[in-house]
Order: sequence, then C-alpha cells, then structure tokens
Amino acid sequence: MSWVPPNLGSACAVYTNITTCQPSTFLFIQLVTTLLGYSKDSTQNKGYVNTLNQGYTTQQYQSDPPYDSGVQHQWGFQKPNAVPVTQNQLEGLSAHGGQSGEVPSTQNEWDQGQNAFFDTDSSGSSSYEGQWDRARRPPKNGGKYDFIVVGAGTAGCVVANRLSEIHNWKVLLIEAGGEEPEVADVPAFAPMLQGSSIDWGYRTQPSPKSCLARDEGRCRWTRGKVMGGSSVVNYLIYIRGHPADYDEWASLGNPGWEYKNILPYFIKSEDNSNPERVNPYYHGSGGWQTIEYFPYQDQVTLGLVQAYEELGLKYVDQNSDTVIGTQLLQHTTRDGARLSANGAFIRPIRNRRQNFKIANNAQVTRVLIDPNTKTAYGVEYVNQKGKLTRVLARKEVILSAGAINSPIILMNSGVGPSDQLFPHGIPVIKELAVGYNLQDHTTIDGVVFQIANRSNTVVSNEQRNNDVYYWIDTHRGPLSSTGALQANAMVQTKYEESADRPDIQYSLDATDVDNFFTDPILTYNTGVLPLSYYSGLTVRPILLPPASTGRILLNDTDPIFGEPVINANTFSEEIDLLRMVEGVKQSLNLERTSTFQKLGIQLVRTPLPACNHVQFGSDEYWACVAMSYTTTIFHPVGTCKMGPPSDPGAVVDHELKVYGIKNLRVIDASIMPKIVRGNTNAPVLMIAEKASDDIKKHWHGNTHGEGVGTRLASGGQELFSGNQDVGHSDASVQHTVHDEFFKDFYSPFDFNTFYNAHLK
Repeated sequence: MSWVPPNLGSACAVYTNITTCQPSTFLFIQLVTTLLGYSKDSTQNKGYVNTLNQGYTTQQYQSDPPYDSGVQHQWGFQKPNAVPVTQNQLEGLSAHGGQSGEVPSTQNEWDQGQNAFFDTDSSGSSSYEGQWDRARRPPKNGGKYDFIVVGAGTAGCVVANRLSEIHNWKVLLIEAGGEEPEVADVPAFAPMLQGSSIDWGYRTQPSPKSCLARDEGRCRWTRGKVMGGSSVVNYLIYIRGHPADYDEWASLGNPGWEYKNILPYFIKSEDNSNPERVNPYYHGSGGWQTIEYFPYQDQVTLGLVQAYEELGLKYVDQNSDTVIGTQLLQHTTRDGARLSANGAFIRPIRNRRQNFKIANNAQVTRVLIDPNTKTAYGVEYVNQKGKLTRVLARKEVILSAGAINSPIILMNSGVGPSDQLFPHGIPVIKELAVGYNLQDHTTIDGVVFQIANRSNTVVSNEQRNNDVYYWIDTHRGPLSSTGALQANAMVQTKYEESADRPDIQYSLDATDVDNFFTDPILTYNTGVLPLSYYSGLTVRPILLPPASTGRILLNDTDPIFGEPVINANTFSEEIDLLRMVEGVKQSLNLERTSTFQKLGIQLVRTPLPACNHVQFGSDEYWACVAMSYTTTIFHPVGTCKMGPPSDPGAVVDHELKVYGIKNLRVIDASIMPKIVRGNTNAPVLMIAEKASDDIKKHWHGNTHGEGVGTRLASGGQELFSGNQDVGHSDASVQHTVHDEFFKDFYSPFDFNTFYNAHLK
C-alpha cells in the first residue's frame, strides 16, 4: 500500500476507555486502508520509506565541489575518508539529539515506522549498508532542466504547471513524499491523515506560554509529505483573507501586491461550481482548481450559521471585500472529493507534456550555488534508496518547499544567518534573515459544547462502515463533508483597531465529549475518526493577526534530515493571549441563541485537568486553557520574508527573487511578510500564479504559453491546441465591465431560504 495510517498502538497501550482505543476503531482504520490506501497516480502500489524516520543523516553524504568553481567544500557533510555507517549504528539514528534547549526528535504515538497494526510494503528497498555505500559515491547526474521546482505542495504544483505551458522549457518537479493516496480524497477523513505516512510529523519546541499540557510541551505541526503537499492533508477550506492584508504587503515596500493587482490571480486559478451563490466579481470559472460547497450539511451545521446570524453577523461571501460575517464555506473539492493542488494542476498534465518531469520520494538536500558568481545552478537530492543525485538548472531553481522546509534548504545551501551556518560547517554565501518571522494561526482546545439531540450526528459502527462504501460509490453522504467545520464566522474583538478587519475566526470541530473530558490529551493524540460524526462541538477561536513571531532553526545533530527546530513562540506577546481570551468569551454567546436552545447545544462546564485550580469561566481560566491546550490549524508562513532591500528581515524581493543570489526564487507561504486573516491555501495558489507570470515575463516576455489550450468551464471539458498540452488562457485575469456590473448589483445569498428548503 502507498499509505500507512497513524499508529495508535503505542498511545492506546495502557488505555482502554476511550472510543478511539477500542477494537472498532482499529477495524475501521483497517477497512479504510484496505479500500483507499493506494494511489490512483502510481502504476506500482508500493510503500515508500520516510527518510526522517529511517534515520538518514548528514554524515552519510559526501558533497562534490561547486559547479565549475574548482573549489572543494565539505558543507557539513562527511569527509571522504569517513567510516561507513553500519546497521547497528543506524538503529540509533532516528531519534536525533539536540542542541542546548532543544528537545530530541521523537515519534512516540505518531511513529510512522513502528506501526504495529499496519506495515509498509518495503519491496524494492535494498539493505541499509548498500544504500549508504552508494550514497557516499559522487552524485549521479540527473540531467539538465530549464527550471527545477523543489516541493510539490500547493505552490510547486501551480508553478510547475504554469512554467511547463511553455513547450520549449524543460521543467522538473521534485517532491520528498510519494504519490497521493485515495484516502485523502474523502473530506471527512482529514484527521486520519495527520501523523500518517504522508505527514512530516513535525512538532514545536517547548515554550513557556503555549502547549504546556501537550506531550513534552510540544504542539504537533502537520505538514504534507506527498504529491500535493499540505493541500492533501488540510481541511480543504478556501478562504483568501482580507483585501487589506495584501494592501499592507504592498505598503511594506512590495509593489504589485496590492489587492487590486492580486485579485485577478485568485480568479485565474478558480473554477467555482456554485456561481449562483457567490459574488461573481470576485470569483472565476474555467480555472484548474475547482471550488465548491460540500454536497452534505447536517442540521447542526446549518443551525450554526443561523446562530451566528442571531448574534448579528450577516451572511456574506468572505472571499469578497466583506469578510466580517458568517457563511457556509467553499472548499477545494470536486464533486464531493478532495481536489488537492496535485489533483488540480499536476494530474491532468502528467504524461501529457513531454517537457515536464516529476521526481518524487526525492528529498532535496541543498541548492547548488556558485560561491564566486552567487548563481544557483541546480540541486542535489536523495531518493528513497539513499542515492544522491544532482540535477542542473539552465534558468532558475525555485524553492516551493513551504515555510518550514524552504528555509531549511536555503540554510543548508549557504544562504541564511551566520549563527546557524557556521556551527554546522556551512560556508556563508549570503547572509540573510532566513528562518525568522515565523507566524501561524493559533487556536485552542477546551471550549466544548454538548449536543443533546445526536440523532443527526452520531451513528453506529455498521452505519459508519456503510457510509464508506456509499462515498466510494457516489461521493455523497456524511463523508463528503467536514461536518460542522463548514460553518464559519469572522469577528472583531475589542482589541482590533481597524474598521473592518477581523481578528478572530471561529471554526467548530467535531468532538466526542465523553472522550475529551476523560482524557483531553489522549483524545487529541488519537483523533482519527471522521469529522462527520460527533456528540459535541469544540469552538476554536483562531487568532488571525498574531503579534508573536518565531523562528525555524537547523537541527544541531543533523541539519538536513533531522527534524527542524520550530520555535513558535506562541503567546510570547501579551496581546495575542488577550485576543484569544476575548475570542473565547464572545463565542460563549452562542449558547443563548434560540437555535442552540432548539438543538439542545450547551457549554460543558467541567474544568480541564491542567486548569482545575482556576475558577471555571474566568479570564484566568481561559488564559490557562489557551496556554495549556494550545493547538494550531497548521498555517506556518513568513520564514523567507518578502520585503524591500532596506528591510533587514527580507529574504526575497517583490518578485520573490532571493537577495544576492542569481536565478533563485522562493515561491510559497514562507514569503508572506505578514500572515493573512484567513486560511492560507488559497493565498498560496495566488502567490504561485502571480510568481509564475513574473517568471514568464522575465524569461519569455509574456505570460502566455505557446500553443496552450484553454480549460473551459462548461462541463469541465478541455480543448487542446499546439502539442496537446492543457493550459489556461490569460483572459480570466482581466476584469470586464460585465464583472463591474455584478459587483454593484450582486444580490447576497439568502441563507435562511436555503436553510428552510434544505430541511424540508
């Protein structure tokens, strides 16, 4: 199989009293794995090996001299005369030691390599000793390409698609993970993907003001290690942020990033399946990325939107110029199934564009940079068998490895702060503030509402299994949605100074109330069951404009394959904690709405173990809950900050070119100077679309592909021209007078009419 679920065995070994540790849960996971654990993109359904868990280390690879420089550098790699690693030594390498103040990397209950219930198929994998011997030889020549894109996440998939529209450009897309498994297609299975074989398995370092009740004081930071990256493991929400977010980027010295300039790039990607329910001025059709409402909503989900309206929030299209309000969210799905960036931008062109190649299960170790000319000319990567390969770029290397791995690769390539590079023996080619400015959207567990009438949201084990088969046959039913998470709200607290920008977003997550109050940490660690079924709701106030920033550091023991050191510094600024507490208090008003009373939804007033010394409901109690039961919605950004030359924290310019290094760009969430006030997947789609146009203009003089066909909205059909590549015309990038008419006369969607009709 190509997918291995999270290992619940070690977490549940001494527990038998919560649902997720019962045999029925393991049988359900086995059913899902058997039916959906393979990839639709691979002709060989083989398991792949996670290099992080296998224990590859920096010392197992020897570097070659920089391209054409004639100078030998070791770059922190093992010297040529070093003793080969033995099998016995290897067994101790998967738990890396740490630098002062760093907790060693452990996998504990999320260990993907020691799953007692589901074993990976290791066919095709040779012995460790043979792998290391091959890896210590000079790198294999992987050929030359015009563009090398590192990372097949949201940004990398878009960039690879757009650049390969130019038929005489050879494009290579490199991804550390394997093929996308079919299990990820099921929207309700999103929790099951965390801690599985397609998750990097990262965790934060201990912090004095956050994650205090978590195991070892560390919060989980799920990142996708798979074709499609985190668009495969996220919760599918399509929200762009507030228009003023992008105007602020521009005001910081980044011309071209004003909202009026970037809106066309949101529209360019989009193929909206529900144009009658959104403002057409802000939405597109015919793009690669389908956006739609889930085909299934339960009564509680619909009631949540009504409850928000009772509290004075208007039903709005939060992807327009009005963000504060409530709505049923749209998602990155097509016909009831997840449509990741891989599914949207790569799957349609694989094996169809002769100028486009993919190397997956290939972890990039560094960008090759000539230290004399400061020019990027290629990358080196290690495949799943431990073989080191070098590929060269005629035009550009593009890092799209995400806000954690892009800075790691840059630093291992000699680009970054000297305090990180010197201790690892990495020569500093360019000193930049790589790894700084880390921001994320923080939220908390602990605000739990219990549902009295559960007939609509709780089912038997037999019915749950039947729903799996029903989804496979129809892409409909409860599993075609994420349950109550569809109901969204954006609000302001008293701490927000702007006129119309939200500082808190509310998401409501499926919760098993009995499990949570039996053991909140174990419930969090073993939360793998579908989002469609729940006996309660966890209200998550999400902090949208964090003042606290963190930093990504290299692992002291193993800077390449070791787990990155993530210093999130959550709640290090007092204003963040104040906003969070206020966000909690405002959410409690839901209980007094007639909708909640009608549905029998009440706040559970049981103190949590880490905070039972504080009066329940007080500001001090909610502050304790926030610092103890901290979590995140996995939106790290900012670690390769975009900014003007005068900004000492800037890593890339407004065209996303790395300062001081020719032919090297970073295109992903790491370039955001400030995090947007909304989910980050949609903004990354936009960033990649805009950057792709910038690259085309630089090298080609225009943004059109040669002989590129147009993906049409009607029926999802594709017309072809040229050499049968599938592209997208630039027509959608331009607004028309017709669009302006709709902007002025658009009639907002009437949710109450929809709600009443839906219940009949």
